Amino acid sequence: MSCYFRKLSKGLKWFYKFSFDGHTIRSKCIFHSKAEAKRAENDKYIELDEKRRFPELKQDIKLSELIEARLEEIRTRKSRAYHEANEIYLDRLLKALGDVWFSDITRLNINNLLLNTAQDFQLRGKGNYTPNAMLRVYKALFNFSILHFDLPDKNPCKGIKFLSIDKRLKYIPSDKEIDDLKAKCDEGQVLLIDFITQTGARIGEALRFTGNDILEDSIVLYTRKSKNSNLTPRKIPIPDCLKGKKFNGLPFGRWSEVPKFLDSKLREMKKDNPTIKIWGWHSLRHRYASKLSKSGTPIFEIMSKLGHSNLETTQGYLQLLS
Repeated sequence: MSCYFRKLSKGLKWFYKFSFDGHTIRSKCIFHSKAEAKRAENDKYIELDEKRRFPELKQDIKLSELIEARLEEIRTRKSRAYHEANEIYLDRLLKALGDVWFSDITRLNINNLLLNTAQDFQLRGKGNYTPNAMLRVYKALFNFSILHFDLPDKNPCKGIKFLSIDKRLKYIPSDKEIDDLKAKCDEGQVLLIDFITQTGARIGEALRFTGNDILEDSIVLYTRKSKNSNLTPRKIPIPDCLKGKKFNGLPFGRWSEVPKFLDSKLREMKKDNPTIKIWGWHSLRHRYASKLSKSGTPIFEIMSKLGHSNLETTQGYLQLLS
């Protein structure tokens, strides 16, 4: 173990640094004398050694071990997309804090990481969706640590509030924009666009849809009300694009994840016409809801067709069509 000095404008200041179980341990502050730094270094070494030799005296876990255990649970119980998002945000946490002990993580650590991320996104003209998503992931991580590792009831995220988000109306493409896009697509791509446009289905519901879900005058869509919940069915009128058609298996089985052709084709079209807007699959769902509203469909019926369980969510979908 060694102590080092740093020359400052007001004299020398001391800090310690040593290796423990393959990790470099540095003092979080500087000391006025070498003796003070040595005492602090010795206290820190004793603390780490006791945690290693007598875990029953003070339950604790390294952040890397905690993250690995959490990701393993998510890999088993949640979706691949949810696992990938958690992996990104938890890796960001580990890089920001280092492989520290759970007990050493403070609310200030988490808050600073979130604020720094928010500031970085603001400079790039983006909102606070990512910092808020990170906060949800970190809250879940620390709740997991308390439940599964018999650690102290301490969540460093407690008291940290979500950052404000400026909500904007979802862009809704016009009939002409959709027709121009379909002119650039093959038959299968056109069918998927028509299916989403005429049913208001989520893209995941469309990819999950099978030929057996087509009934005489309606179809059945399946969705999850919450992560890791069972699939919930709902019936809606059969869309024109499916009338008279039969399918074996998945009509949209050529895509195993969210199709990227929509974005790429719109960007190709934008090269020739800079006024073209880039929109996504969910814009067609908003378009479907808004058309229902404009035709006088009661809001509770719209709520049922969209598969919402909260009326406030449905109200956020209703926009005036140009």
